[in-house]
Amino acid sequence: MKNWRTVSISLLFLCCAATLTGCWSRNELNELSITSATAIDREGDEWVETFQVVIPSAISTGIGITGGGGGSPVIVYSTKGRTIREADLNSVFESPRRLYFAHNRIIVISEETARRGLNPILDVYLRNPDSRETVDVLVTAGKSRKILEQMMQIQKIPGDGIREINSVEAKYTSALPEVKMFQLAMSLSSDSASALLPEIYLSGTKDTSSVSDFENTSLPSKLKLGRVAVIKQDKMVGWLSRNEALGVAFIRNKVKKALVSPACPEEDGKSSTFEIVKSKTVLKPSLKNGKLHVKVHIKARGLLSQTDCKSMDLYKPEVIKRLEKDVGEDISLKVQSGWKSLQKLNTDAVGFADLAHRKYRKEWRAWQNNWDEVFADIQIQTDVHVTISNVGLSNQPINVDKLREGKK
Repeated sequence: MKNWRTVSISLLFLCCAATLTGCWSRNELNELSITSATAIDREGDEWVETFQVVIPSAISTGIGITGGGGGSPVIVYSTKGRTIREADLNSVFESPRRLYFAHNRIIVISEETARRGLNPILDVYLRNPDSRETVDVLVTAGKSRKILEQMMQIQKIPGDGIREINSVEAKYTSALPEVKMFQLAMSLSSDSASALLPEIYLSGTKDTSSVSDFENTSLPSKLKLGRVAVIKQDKMVGWLSRNEALGVAFIRNKVKKALVSPACPEEDGKSSTFEIVKSKTVLKPSLKNGKLHVKVHIKARGLLSQTDCKSMDLYKPEVIKRLEKDVGEDISLKVQSGWKSLQKLNTDAVGFADLAHRKYRKEWRAWQNNWDEVFADIQIQTDVHVTISNVGLSNQPINVDKLREGKK
């Protein structure tokens, strides 16, 4: 009886095991090409997709940019197709490993591609589970493949380095946004139907696509963040400068930290540097004669990190108030500059359509069909309050001559 019970239990376990699928869908690492960055260009009606693929042996053995060896940590190649997905799959004709996008950090889109439309790119990244919607999206004025070919200082894998640059800039200066694919889709599907994307470009005299360039202490060229691309519907319509982009960031309440350098009163060519450590913007819409007006209330707090203004005694309260006013006026000028540029492009990248929809639901029924005309007539008024919480250890600019006189 005991033996029969043992056999029955064993048969039961075998039946259960037979129903288990196991790791039938596993991906072996030695069968995959780990993609750290992708780029998209257009050639006529074809899509050109470029992949920056990590070389595992270069990473594991420590050779490459930071290890002092002579091998490149990545390889870059392109494929073509009538669709983006077809270009992806065409990689199997020249690569012994299947592309793996789970570690993809950025996607760089050429200006030409962005002006022709982003809908196909959004479709690919939001439809397929192997395409990460958390990648950072950037735009470049030339061919996007050129960006992926460049090596970077400090960071071994360029795709990781570009993403870190974008993240650090957004955290400390707030002029250029860090935009992920799903955020781009959400912005373009909102009432405003617009978005902002950072520009990445190559500055310098020549490429840094060779590891041999890193034998010198100074590189001939570098990858840098530049302007901000303005997207309307799904097409790029123009650029904003950094100052204009910072002004727009204030309106959108996206400023974490920033630098403002107001000019010294009555001192030509000299200025101070004010570091904003906290900023908050409140938008108050109103209707005047049937037209939408928006009051932009900005409260900023920070510290004075440098000044060349010799005529100011920073220990006097009236001087601090004057400096706070100057900083506020500088912020107001940036806001107005960014706002005027958006109105010229007729693109609601500040999200006023969403604001109007929430505040004036009855009027929105008429506005939503001709929002471009409504947006062109919107007037804004800035109200900036700045608090300087710290001016440092000196009430005037450091001057070695005065220091020498003080010792006598």
